[in-house]
Formats: sequence, C-alpha cells, structure tokens
Amino acid sequence: MNNPVYVKLTSIILAALILSSVLLACGGKGDTPAQNGSADTQTDAETIEETTAPATSVPAGTDFGGTTVNVLNSLYFPTDGFYFDVAEETGDVVNDAVYERNMKVQNDVNVSFNILTKEENAASLIEKSVTSGSNDYDFIFGIQYEFVPLVLKGMFMNLEGAPYIDIEKDWWDKDYIHECSIGRNKRFFISGDITLGLIRHQSCCYVNKQMFENILGDPQSIYTTVLDGKWTLDLFSEYTSKFYSDLNGDSKFDEGDQYGCGVITANLTDHFTYDAGVRCTERDENDIPILVMNNERTISYAEKIKRIYYENEGIRVFPADYTSLHEKIPNKFKNNSLAFMVGWFYISDYLRDMEGDYAVIPFPKFDETQESYLALIHDVATLVCVPTTCDKLETVAAVLELLAYEGYNTVAPAYYEVALKTKYIRDNQDEAMQIMDIIHDASTSDFAYIYNYALNSIGLIMREVLGSKKGDFASTYAKKEVKTQALLDQLIEVYTSLD
Repeated sequence: MNNPVYVKLTSIILAALILSSVLLACGGKGDTPAQNGSADTQTDAETIEETTAPATSVPAGTDFGGTTVNVLNSLYFPTDGFYFDVAEETGDVVNDAVYERNMKVQNDVNVSFNILTKEENAASLIEKSVTSGSNDYDFIFGIQYEFVPLVLKGMFMNLEGAPYIDIEKDWWDKDYIHECSIGRNKRFFISGDITLGLIRHQSCCYVNKQMFENILGDPQSIYTTVLDGKWTLDLFSEYTSKFYSDLNGDSKFDEGDQYGCGVITANLTDHFTYDAGVRCTERDENDIPILVMNNERTISYAEKIKRIYYENEGIRVFPADYTSLHEKIPNKFKNNSLAFMVGWFYISDYLRDMEGDYAVIPFPKFDETQESYLALIHDVATLVCVPTTCDKLETVAAVLELLAYEGYNTVAPAYYEVALKTKYIRDNQDEAMQIMDIIHDASTSDFAYIYNYALNSIGLIMREVLGSKKGDFASTYAKKEVKTQALLDQLIEVYTSLD
C-alpha cells in the first residue's frame, strides 16, 4: 500500500476525529479551545480532501436494487470481529469508522450485508458450500494460512478483470496481492485497506523508553537511528545485550530477570527473517515463483540470528506458545523488565494500561546495505476471496472496491489515530508519525511463506533452524529442497490450470 496521498489524508482524518472528540467531550485533552478554529479546520479539511482524494472506479448512482450480499467473516482472534462485523456505533473511534464505512457502502450502491462471523473452521464451510453448489456466501474475509490452500481445490473465482476493482489504486496492497498469485492473469486473493487485518498483523518493534533512557540515553535517539537507516540486527544485538540483570538474585537466567528482548522460535522468527530481506522465492520472466533461499546471505543471516537468540545474554527465548506472546512478554515489557518487544501492531492492545512511554519502530534490517525496512504481513492476516459459486460478481466487485476505498479514507486513518493517541508519540509526534508510515508502506511477504503449508513448510524453515539451536540453515534446507521443489512444481501446474 504505497500511498502517495496517505499521509495527507491521514492528517486530515486525524484532525477531524480529534476535533470531533473535543467538541463531544470524549477523549479530548480538556484544554483544547476554540470552536472557531475547529470550524475553520473542518472547512479546510473538506476542501483539501475534495481536491486530493483519488476517486473510486464505482460510478456515483450505481444501484443494485437492494441486493443482499452474504459475507463470511472469518476470525483468527475472537476480538478481531471489528474488522468488518460491527452492529452499532459505540463511541470507539475505530468501531464507529467501520460501522459508518459499512453503512455508507450499503447506501451508496443499495445493497444490504448479511454477515456470518466465524471463529473456527471457516474454511470447511466454504469447501462444503462450494462443493455442494449451495452458494451460501458471496465473498469472504479469510485468514491467510487457512484459506490460501483452498485455491488449489478450485474454490475461488479469478478476480483478474473483475469490474471496478483496480489493484493499482492506493487502497489495495498490490505487492501483497502479487505474492498471493502466480503469473499475471490470475488473482484469487486481494487485500489492503479493505481490512484492518492486514496492517494489524504487520511487524513492528516496541521500545520501552524508560529502560532505554536508563541504559542507553535519550530515547528519542532511536527515532533518529531508524530514520537514518541504521537500525540493524547488529545494533539490535548490541543494544539488547546491555539490559540483562538478575532481578530475582538467584544467579540463573530465568523469566524473573530483566532482559533486552523476549523472543520465541515460532512466528516472531518469521518476522526477523523476512524483514531482514531474506527471500525464499523470486519470480522468473513469466512471473512464476522460483526457489532462491539457498545462498550466502541466508546462511549469514541464519548464523547472525542464532547468535542473537542463543549467545546474547540480553535475549530471553520464551516457550513458543500463546501465553508467551500474549501474556508473559507484554507483561514484562509493561513492568519495565523488557526493553524491546518485537511483534505486531495489534500487540499495542495489550499496552493500553502501561504507565510508561514506549516507541514503535520497524524490525531491524539485516545491515545498513539493505535498501529499506520491511514489515512482514503475518500468516493470520486477512485476505478477501470470492467463491466460484458467487452469481453476482458485478455487485460483489463494486462492494469490495468501495469497502477498500472507504477503508483507505476513514477506517485505516481512524486506526492510526487510536494507535497514535497512545503513549509512544508524546515526545515527538512528527518523527513517530513518519516511522509509522514507513512501517505501513513497508509491508512484505513471500510466495513460499503464503503457501507454506503446500510447500513442505519451506516458508517457515528458520523456525526449524532456530528451534534446533544449531543455526545450520544449509543442512536443514538440503533435507527439504527436493521435496519442496517437487511440491512447488505441482502447485504451479495446478494453479496455472485453474480458470
């Protein structure tokens, strides 16, 4: 989602939302004055938005005669329903932005949504529905790892050439969509600002400002380091190594001590890997994915990340489970016994009661020669697909385009506004905002990561490498290479044969 007007639109929406909250006395800072100023600002915002916001390809006045659009809304976390399924306004800025977006789209093209939100086994519903030809759902908000394999069973419609949908527009993440695809004429999955489930599952790193200041000095320097392109794995290792302290005095490295960062050998490893620019696949001249992972850079990365995990006393390797990610690590960070916390944007939900300040920055680059920061979209992110049984493609395509368009204009900025209201921007809003935009625009993925479970788990190979504690990428890859190549060839053959 490389959005040339995104920052401007974000600023506009932020201004409007903040002014609204002040006028309604809910969430304002109390001493913000001036109804005259707010009126002028709203007028300016309306003028700027009218002249700068790109236009959707759905013509004004499009009317689908009250058609009911049946939506399967699949969730990874039970709390993720607000990405789309919002029944009423609650006063929460993100909830209300989603609600208003949905209502506007329904009103604009005269449709109504019938939403089934499902927390488990949603993919089985689609497989059963399509196989039986029952046409229960017109489109799906699906979990990446769960729904991608179904394309090989012919479950989804090719959206290349579908009316209204233009993935070159800023509200679609064309790079992610491309990684989900083989060749240039088949597109079964799309995503972008149509859902918060993409950005909320992008990589980011949290910095405990109080701890940083105690050991490393001015916490604002981390922003400068990032913006200068110097935030690397080596610097991450150097910084985290300085924080170990035997807090409980038992002369053991255990969970009761202070650390520079907490990691696990499962999903966090994916983000270190791909954000360091390691690639499992690239594309040939026909846009067909080919395996490229077995190279000196990957071997060097594997050795470096192994040293960080197991030879740095400032790193605590937690058990690779849900409790570590969502309780132990965030709690240590909040309680000032963890200086850095790597994860995703959604982890900020667990920090709302944190008393101290924190910063948000990208995962580190491999080294300073890496061209840019990257932010892997995790495999539980939300993508959109249309079952082959759908008999109202024009209606669905218009709805999807408008949901993404309005998400870009209102929902995504509203989410930013909530994130930016938390404590990590108090000191330097401009730099923090700039870094947030860097992360937002740095979204990345890899075909082998997206289709990992059809490819001998090659996309998650670094989990195996680090889980073994040996850091031996070359031998691990050698054991998987022949089978993985055969599966990739088979996958390409099946995919390219689909209509």
